[in-house]
Amino acid sequence: MLYHRLAHFSDTPSVKKGDWVKRGQLIGYCGTTGASSGLHCHYDIRKTEVVPSSHTEYVYGWSRNRVAARYIDPTPYIKNNIPMDNVFPRSGYAYLQWARNYAHTGIDLNGVNDLGKPIYSPVEGRVVFTLGTSWIKNRLGRWLSKNWNYGWGNMVVIEEMPGFDISKT
Repeated sequence: MLYHRLAHFSDTPSVKKGDWVKRGQLIGYCGTTGASSGLHCHYDIRKTEVVPSSHTEYVYGWSRNRVAARYIDPTPYIKNNIPMDNVFPRSGYAYLQWARNYAHTGIDLNGVNDLGKPIYSPVEGRVVFTLGTSWIKNRLGRWLSKNWNYGWGNMVVIEEMPGFDISKT
């Protein structure tokens, strides 16, 4: 199985755990939540599900080979503005690019004025995890940092449907 994680949504994703999504279906909007250094959509594909189901795995200090053993390059899934417009493909981190103290697990999708740009499902599959803005942030709003949900921030993880073939889309 492959698990597609899209992170740093501007707000709570528009899908929830258990939903079935199709390629191109709206799942949320671009933002900069979590430990993001700017507006973009982080997209990575993991070969196995993270246990427990937090889907937060940090790879600081991991070798390039160790990261490549758990993740695959999402580039083939990025076409026709799905999952997001990527007009500046070189301005964010690329798959396995050395970033700080680790090999980057995915690709940062970005373009001009990304805040609120739609993010679409890159595959057909089942939503296995979502993380949205906390009830505390919703309640206290403007007094809390945008980065209240630290790490990947607001995100969606989609388990790819068995037999899905990106080359046929």
